[in-house]
Amino acid sequence: MLSGDFNLKAVRVIKELLDDRKALAVDLTNSRFVNSKAIIFLHKLMTGKPAVDVRLKNPPKVFFELLTTLQLHKVWELDNIIEP
Repeated sequence: MLSGDFNLKAVRVIKELLDDRKALAVDLTNSRFVNSKAIIFLHKLMTGKPAVDVRLKNPPKVFFELLTTLQLHKVWELDNIIEP
């Protein structure tokens, strides 16, 4: 669970911890804000070689707005990424 917003600082921490893992689960319950750098980071993980299986829990409303702005809402399979 992130203790704050999902931004570049959080991305740096995740990168340090990720190593060669094949899956990443991020609980965004405490995040009020998500920035485009974080979404682009997730996109690169999901489409990289090897691809990382990303799961997100409780993303804030701004997350979905950014996906639309970045036109990733058509590419991401949100039913598989977003956990209840």
